[in-house]
Amino acid sequence: MRLLYPVEANEVFVRLGSQAAAALRAQGFEFYDWGATDSGHARFVVSWDQPDCEVEALAQAIIAL
Repeated sequence: MRLLYPVEANEVFVRLGSQAAAALRAQGFEFYDWGATDSGHARFVVSWDQPDCEVEALAQAIIAL
């Protein structure tokens, strides 16, 4: 996985790949497909009051892929 753009706000754009995206969705994470169809790019958006534990859970799920 790789960041597509510098992180400057509450949105993160990444190159996930279709298998990683499916695996994260199977674990209950919600995010947007981004870019061209089947590009494997995704956009994650968090609220400014998002609990840290939810962000950490996503980070750990990504690391485990």
